[in-house]
Amino acid sequence: MMYSGIIEFFKSKFKGDKVIWRLLFILSAISLLAVYGSISLIAIKGNENNTTIFLLKQAFTLGVGIAITYWVHNLDYSWFFKLSNILIILSAIFLMLTFSSTFAVETNNANRWIQFPGIGLRFQPSEFAKIALLIFIAKVLSIHQKDLGNTKKVLYPILIVTFVISGMVLISNFSTAFFILFTTVVMLFFGRIPWKQMFALAGVGTFVGILMLGIILKAPDLFPRGGTWQKRIVSFMPQLASQAKGYDASKEVSEIIVDNHQVTQAKIAIAEGGILGKAPGNSSQKYKLSQAYCDFIYAIIIEDYGLIGGFIIMGLYLILMYRAGRIVKKCEYTFPALLVIGLTFSMVFQAFVHMGVAVNLLPATGQTMPIISLGGTSLLTSSISFGIILGISRKIDAEEINKTKEKSNKETEDIHKTQEVA
Repeated sequence: MMYSGIIEFFKSKFKGDKVIWRLLFILSAISLLAVYGSISLIAIKGNENNTTIFLLKQAFTLGVGIAITYWVHNLDYSWFFKLSNILIILSAIFLMLTFSSTFAVETNNANRWIQFPGIGLRFQPSEFAKIALLIFIAKVLSIHQKDLGNTKKVLYPILIVTFVISGMVLISNFSTAFFILFTTVVMLFFGRIPWKQMFALAGVGTFVGILMLGIILKAPDLFPRGGTWQKRIVSFMPQLASQAKGYDASKEVSEIIVDNHQVTQAKIAIAEGGILGKAPGNSSQKYKLSQAYCDFIYAIIIEDYGLIGGFIIMGLYLILMYRAGRIVKKCEYTFPALLVIGLTFSMVFQAFVHMGVAVNLLPATGQTMPIISLGGTSLLTSSISFGIILGISRKIDAEEINKTKEKSNKETEDIHKTQEVA
């Protein structure tokens, strides 16, 4: 009786796509297990030597994240449409604060965080900017669906805002800036921008990409983190080492690969995990991977739970993408459809890039795994994304119920009229 009561409570309060709600809770549970099994090194470095403290912190952050998801999913998505310009302006202001010595907080030799003095509130503006930009792009594309060929009204405003936001992010975070640009292109594709414009963008993007690669290899000092980017590229593609500024011809390629300690240890973790894994909490590489709980948590999951656990995680994100596709098909309007596409793609793409780095298919990016990695701004902004997606699903379901009721009422009225005539 109590169990059925709990089920009814969740059905009445947690509306929208039930599968996505379940995915959120499953990913949160996996997060607790994965963080608890990978946090040993940071606990030792913090002289606390108590992983339970970090587990409780993660549980609290996940609880706040679920609460945010619940609150956002009860909002009408039209509010995001109305506030899109304000959100973009706010995100730009927050990003500019990362250049201020008063507000900027340096982490891993990069000013990616800001903290307001006296409050202790600390967050990463680039994560907030990603969501704000997706909302803005969805709005512009939805407004001009009948005039998509007009570059002055559609393409140029989107590109200008995207380049401003990604340009500020690029200074300290190359991978996030790339994600922003790539997600923008995906949004333009699904927003049905003319193929002529898409091909032009592809050409410009290829040119800029090659130019950036050349600058990073030949003149890394032009960027604050250019040296780090160069090292990651050369470590991933040793054949480019001879083109990199400061390369020592006497240095063996094998030494360059060893320099990329994180990726090497992640590969060892995956190799040791095998098919079934070592069992929860038995990872040995968590003591050697400095970002085991964050940037390389997928490698630790595979070491503990094996390739089977790794494939399950991959499957969960694919299910999220599938369920989002079902929501998009039900959307009658362009704005919510594009917003669901953008938010879902952003999270799933980030997750798969994270997995690709762990198995050395991609160079190190420093990207977390949405919801699963140790909490912070990324977890909370992912919770907002889940909330928006579920809110759109909730409204679609409510509209379908209303239509069904109206149809039923109309049929009842028709029956009554027929009986009166008879």
